[in-house]
Amino acid sequence: MNNKYLAYIALLAGWICFCYWLYAERISPRIHHHQEKSWPEVVEDLPYPLAYKWMSDVPYAGIDFGSLKESFHDLDSTDEIVIIHGYYFRDEANDIASLQALGRNRINYALSYLDIDRRRVVSEVSVHEITADVRSNPFEAVSFERISMTDLLHRSGDTIEMCFPLADSLVLPQLSKDRLSEWTQEASENKKSMLHIVGTADGSGIAESSDIAMDRAMMIKELILKNGWKEEQLQLSTGQRNHPLTLRNRCVLVYFE
Repeated sequence: MNNKYLAYIALLAGWICFCYWLYAERISPRIHHHQEKSWPEVVEDLPYPLAYKWMSDVPYAGIDFGSLKESFHDLDSTDEIVIIHGYYFRDEANDIASLQALGRNRINYALSYLDIDRRRVVSEVSVHEITADVRSNPFEAVSFERISMTDLLHRSGDTIEMCFPLADSLVLPQLSKDRLSEWTQEASENKKSMLHIVGTADGSGIAESSDIAMDRAMMIKELILKNGWKEEQLQLSTGQRNHPLTLRNRCVLVYFE
């Protein structure tokens, strides 16, 4: 009789183990596959909040990742954007396209673990110089910079100025585009007036190309056209600035005649 009970208990234990394995390995992933993990894999004693391994775009969580994650919860109240810089080393791939993709993927995977409103994000990818044994040890490959929207966008009556957070770039956060759209809608009573669009390039230090000033003006022009303005109402011009605050040199000024 005792042997029968033991066999029954063993069979029941085996069945429970099988059911747990079936749920954990087969059923649960299908049910929850759309849910993002809130944390990357944790590496003990890793001295960075986020780190990567050589030739990999998979992030690992280290010391202070929790603090990094929480630090972005106040972006709405502080009205800031986040610039995310993604890095690669030249020897991590054989061509520039693969290197750029690696840096971009590192940014995207980092973002998947951070609760940041995507309208408040701009990013850029650049090369890092090797300064340590990065082939063998995890290293930092993303960094974060916060900028207030009051530094990027200035409104005063019939004038709006939008600044570009990255040098030699046409990238704007979606939030800036949304607020430009709001401004053009509020100014709809002026749709019979001439609208001047002045693009600027940074003329201080290592000066930007004058062409990018026109490119910035053209970009803002296209956004304004999408909000119902007519081509013949828009007049473009360009210039260079040498403002002490470098960010103020990479702007587009829009005003009514």
